[in-house]
Amino acid sequence: MPEKKVTVRVTPGGISVDPPSVQVQKGHHNVKWVCETSPFTIDMPGYQITYKQEGHKYVGESAAFPNLGKIKYDVSAPDAPTLDPEVDVIPFSAT
Repeated sequence: MPEKKVTVRVTPGGISVDPPSVQVQKGHHNVKWVCETSPFTIDMPGYQITYKQEGHKYVGESAAFPNLGKIKYDVSAPDAPTLDPEVDVIPFSAT
């Protein structure tokens, strides 16, 4: 399954994601969040995120998204305010 990568940056007092809104195709893409500095959590109601470490990187991965629309989610890490970016699920296109 193709994945869309989102880079998570955790710094003293802050979290950022790049891109802040990631576009995926319904039933086709999953999202892989990667952070090199700190463990983090993704809170996306109705969706399960799996976590692992790949070398020195912290990784969270979703499954494919079965429904269309924008999904707001929270990214949190120790000693940093929560961030609320989004995933935009669009119709699948084989082209």
